[in-house]
Amino acid sequence: MTRRMTFPKRDRLSRQRDFQRVLSMRCRAGDRLLVAYVAPNQLSFSRLGLRAGREAGNAVVRNRLKRLVREAFRLTRDQIPTGLDIVCIVRPAKATSLRPYLDRLPRLICAAAQKLET
Repeated sequence: MTRRMTFPKRDRLSRQRDFQRVLSMRCRAGDRLLVAYVAPNQLSFSRLGLRAGREAGNAVVRNRLKRLVREAFRLTRDQIPTGLDIVCIVRPAKATSLRPYLDRLPRLICAAAQKLET
């Protein structure tokens, strides 16, 4: 039996107070493409929230970058620790393919989660 690789609403951070809680924890890791903030949640799964400022480009570019990060989260979910709320801030970049995000996202989330434990 294959596992459905979807991104349902329960896996998304959508409320402003959830974003503020994660950002206030200040457990983060970043590189030139992404900054990942993490905070524990009391759930058995991780949730993702995305931010892309105007410096990342116009609306078309920002939405494209957010779709790439969302897809990378969906595909690498098994490499990401469970029980975390994650806010990814997309930085301006020329990366328009999925590969850089597939490589970076799990690594950044795990690095930020390790800071949470210390």
